[in-house]
Amino acid sequence: MDGITFVRRIRDEGVEYPPIGSFVGFVLTKIEKGSLEAVGTPTAAHYNPLGVVHGGFSSTLMDLALGLVSVTVLPSMDRGVTTTDLNLRYVRPITETTGPMTVVASVLHAGKRIVVAEASLRDENHKLYTLAQSTLLVVARR
Repeated sequence: MDGITFVRRIRDEGVEYPPIGSFVGFVLTKIEKGSLEAVGTPTAAHYNPLGVVHGGFSSTLMDLALGLVSVTVLPSMDRGVTTTDLNLRYVRPITETTGPMTVVASVLHAGKRIVVAEASLRDENHKLYTLAQSTLLVVARR
């Protein structure tokens, strides 16, 4: 099975759904080779002590989307990817009233050993909240 089929099975059948995705309401909505969209919804359960959504909410959505978009370019699922770095830029605070947020992720480079991808996180009005870029190492699956 190739990577894009694998990711579509996560969306369509819930096969291999990442458990941490439940905590951030991660739902895949669009999947193409080298690009995808997903939605996550912030709640009060994601708040930090300062009364806004913790940065880990955005980080988790981004890491999930960047990892899965990288998988879409794999020719076979005998290989997988692992994040080697994740860089985020937080643009504005998120609260539970922000509502559903869309992550748009795309692959910038797909080599035999390294995949580089980027993503943005926006609200329903397309207002930008977080930008991310990640480097992922292509590895043998366990």
